[in-house]
Amino acid sequence: MTASTEPPYYLLVSLSSLQHSSGSSSNSLAHANVEYRYADDSPLTLLPHHPDEHVLVLNHDPVKGEIPTVQSTSTHMAVTGVKVSMAPGASTNEDYGRNDNMFVLEVASTSDDQ
Repeated sequence: MTASTEPPYYLLVSLSSLQHSSGSSSNSLAHANVEYRYADDSPLTLLPHHPDEHVLVLNHDPVKGEIPTVQSTSTHMAVTGVKVSMAPGASTNEDYGRNDNMFVLEVASTSDDQ
């Protein structure tokens, strides 16, 4: 199998929260709504549309070969890491030309509100 220059096909968000009262941590995985934005799009499109929305910006340019970066536009959510891992159950089929790995965006809440 050859390495793909395409970004991973799947994307999940791993939300870690620290329970301040008990001191224990918990993790949950969620599917993200993905919207594609391009360099010539207005940066205003990256702002949340409602108060409970959190926007994470994943910058990936396979042509430049740079490591993908993720930023949060929310003051209540911080990005703590990005992992690329195998997507369980995804079939690798080179005929499709897609990268069947997945991004796991690791984020943490910076407030007590979830």
